Amino acid sequence: MTKKEITEIFASSPLFTDSGSKTVEYASENCVITECAKGGKLFDNTKDKPSLCIILSGSAQVMGGTKSKPVILNTLSRGRVFGMASLFGGKCGSTAVVAKEKCIYAIISQECVEILLGMDVGFAKNYISFLSEKIRFLNKKIAFFTSESTEKKVAGYLLSLPYDESEKCVILDIKMAKLAQNLDIGRASLYRAFDSLTEQGFIEKTNNAVKINCYGEFKKIYGERL
Repeated sequence: MTKKEITEIFASSPLFTDSGSKTVEYASENCVITECAKGGKLFDNTKDKPSLCIILSGSAQVMGGTKSKPVILNTLSRGRVFGMASLFGGKCGSTAVVAKEKCIYAIISQECVEILLGMDVGFAKNYISFLSEKIRFLNKKIAFFTSESTEKKVAGYLLSLPYDESEKCVILDIKMAKLAQNLDIGRASLYRAFDSLTEQGFIEKTNNAVKINCYGEFKKIYGERL
């Protein structure tokens, strides 16, 4: 991957959208580029040195829960950032980022992040905004995982997946039996929830592709008021 490509990905990242070109250049020149094979761990905040990371190619999943009952918390693709929770506070939580496919990613050290925060107000504002959005996202995750409504759990999970604007759908990346286990519901209840959302006209499921009709309305009902 060329320096130009890396710089362009950095510049398009939410963390750098309001930053100056010198800030983007400094970050791209002071990061470490590495890769991870499918199934490998990109980052484990219980072991790895606190760092901010950006996906340059491929995709990965943020995993939580336990070894016997893992939970997919988020899916990351090109340009997405992770590792921020480990900065400025020591080790935290037990999440890990696992490569869904071969990944190339950039690692920015905490020391470098400190310099970026001091040299560019735009970067600092984006950093704070990013963390605030993370808090809102995790609050919604907690809400749907702890909801007593199976329907809301399933809807919340669908809304957590990357949405394909052109196809107006999301792709289920795990089997139904595993999804039922992750959401802590029975398989029969899981299928009933899908049937209910289908009957209401919100979704259309074909194999592992789930088309979401009126995505904005669906998100308003199930994503903003869990």
